[in-house]
Amino acid sequence: MVFLLLTLAVPAAFAQPVSTPPAEEAAGGPPAKEVLDEAEEASTPAEETITVGEAFVRKLAQGGLTMVFLGLASVAALASLIERLARQRRKFVVPAGLVARADALYRKGGYDKLIRECEAGRSTLDRMLVAITRHRAAGADRVSQIAGDIAARDLKRHLQCAYPPAVVATLSPLLGLLGTVIGMIGAFDTVAAMGALGDASQLGGDISKALVTTGAGLAIAIPSLAAYHWFKSRVQAYAIDLEELTSELIAGWFLEGDSQAPAGAAAASMQPTRDQPEADKKTNATPQTPQLVTAVTEKGDARAD
Repeated sequence: MVFLLLTLAVPAAFAQPVSTPPAEEAAGGPPAKEVLDEAEEASTPAEETITVGEAFVRKLAQGGLTMVFLGLASVAALASLIERLARQRRKFVVPAGLVARADALYRKGGYDKLIRECEAGRSTLDRMLVAITRHRAAGADRVSQIAGDIAARDLKRHLQCAYPPAVVATLSPLLGLLGTVIGMIGAFDTVAAMGALGDASQLGGDISKALVTTGAGLAIAIPSLAAYHWFKSRVQAYAIDLEELTSELIAGWFLEGDSQAPAGAAAASMQPTRDQPEADKKTNATPQTPQLVTAVTEKGDARAD
């Protein structure tokens, strides 16, 4: 929306007429001819002075009905941008200092207190820590899978909420192209109606409509597409942070010798059975890190296509 205002307002500002100061009177008084010229100029109406705001509104009005739909698209993109700036912040995904507090409580055996504190939070990492603590007896692999599923759902939800700017970026140039086609059709109809002896200046309105709608569509699409990719890159960065932090916590809580996790359950989950295949034995050796970045990237690319 800001790009649309700048694109259309700046040319209008340069196009407004500039008033010229009146000529100074001579010391001996103006001659008779100049007096007559001044009288004629006084009898003619003064030239209308157009402000920048009025010129901008007139320029938008030249776009016709297509500008209404472009305006609605710009409002939708701006609303989505504000919502994402408010909701897609780090404190709602990976709050600072939460990992250190959770690690200290877990190693002291304060499982209930850890669950209560994480349930009071609203971040993705809070929900992952609640699941890890409640299912600590299930073993490292199972806990890692549960935490990865929670993170993948939340991050995909963030991507889904960031998708409206991509839709606006796709539709705005098409709406601008539609206005261009409508304007050119009107210009050719005017040429056909005027014939060979017509006034070419009559084509200015239709051609202006074609150019205004095209410029407005591009002015809306460019920042909308940039905003979508920026939000998408932030989601991927959050996915990397979640993957690293949960991997370190699970390895420290379930695999270290001084872990406070239930030793019997963890050892049972890590001990391969006699009938278990060799591939499964290797799998149980280390916890499987949730591949959040790959899942989120594939989801975002599928939506963008």
